Amino acid sequence: LTEALVLERTRAEQLSSVRNLNLWGSNLEDVSILKQMPNVEVLSLSVNRIRTLSDFRHCLKLSELYLRKNEIVDLNELRQLQHLKNLSVLWLCDNPCVGDCIATYRAQTIAMLPNITKLDNIDVTEEERREASETY
Repeated sequence: LTEALVLERTRAEQLSSVRNLNLWGSNLEDVSILKQMPNVEVLSLSVNRIRTLSDFRHCLKLSELYLRKNEIVDLNELRQLQHLKNLSVLWLCDNPCVGDCIATYRAQTIAMLPNITKLDNIDVTEEERREASETY
């Protein structure tokens, strides 16, 4: 992912002014440029080859993150997002980290990210939140 591509897609003058970026299906692996985008609020990066969430931790204003169909293997990668207090919507389905048991994946994700209100397009209930915090 390059600065030129981001600026072209968003029509922003500089990376720090980007608020919304949609690069769905762009075969992206390296998103380290996110470190230069502290004001981004919505990232749509589904159908890529992203393996780690470490670069997302710099996006302190991030509220919506769409990462369906990437290559995130370890659910512990979500720890990189724990301090993103505005993050309320996360789509992570169709990644290897989801595994075979959707209920366990949901509970672990909700426990790690207690501020999310919607996971994979399904609202997070208070009961789910309570059970997740008791279990994990």
